[in-house]
Amino acid sequence: MAAMPGGAGATTFTVAKNLSFGTLVPTVTSGSVVIGLNGAITTNGAVTVAPSGTAYYAGQAIYTGSGLSAVANVVSLTFLSSSVTLSNGSGGTVTVSNFTITPNLQVSLLNPSATANVGGTMNFTAASTPGNYTGSVQIQGSSLLGGTATVTLPITLTLWRPLAVSQVKALNFGGVEVRGGNSVVMVAPQNDARSVTSGTSGVNLITGKPGAAGEFTITGNPNTAVTITLPASTTLTGPGAAMTVNNFTRYPLANASTLNASGTMTLKVGASLNVNAAQAAGTYNGTYTLTVSY
Repeated sequence: MAAMPGGAGATTFTVAKNLSFGTLVPTVTSGSVVIGLNGAITTNGAVTVAPSGTAYYAGQAIYTGSGLSAVANVVSLTFLSSSVTLSNGSGGTVTVSNFTITPNLQVSLLNPSATANVGGTMNFTAASTPGNYTGSVQIQGSSLLGGTATVTLPITLTLWRPLAVSQVKALNFGGVEVRGGNSVVMVAPQNDARSVTSGTSGVNLITGKPGAAGEFTITGNPNTAVTITLPASTTLTGPGAAMTVNNFTRYPLANASTLNASGTMTLKVGASLNVNAAQAAGTYNGTYTLTVSY
């Protein structure tokens, strides 16, 4: 009679890495995001990946069989739920479905453990409020000789509030009397003060027509850093020659700022207006682009 050598111990199925959808910023009201078995993300145009948030990656679970022989055993892997719900503790929910897992895993006496990568599809709606989402899915692994075990794989996701910028007050250089000679008029962002920084004899600032810094309200994810980019220059047009606006400045001064606990920030913008020597009288207008990103 011949004896078949076998392994000893208990069958286990353990978590090596949770399934993470990372930190995402929705760009539409509802949509879906896929994490593949290779850890790649497919956003489907529904979100952007926050550059400073948590990373996204496929989940991993390790099946270790017992009672194995030298003959390879195929591991059967089954999700015990086709769809699970993640919650953020504040009433927000998302679902994760269409789970995928590494196929054709095998274990044997010499190689009793096998690692399975896990992917899935996250679906969000208008009810998926910003926050940290957690949940899990159960997976059962079994092989003919290796036994059966179940693992609970955690799933994580962070949703950030999309950024929005609204203008409260336009940047205004006020009334300027041209007396001749090229001049530069600056509006300070911190206090709306006007000054002539070049060609002081060329213009007179009209007291009854004061200037004002531009003012914006930025809204987004609470306690999160944002990057604010000002333009290099723009142009005002009107009855006479175009005037260049440049040297844009901001208040607060730092290039990167952090939104407060309510997810808001007030930003003020100043700049310099280059007045031509023979500037025609009249009203001049223009626009500029302010960019805010996570």
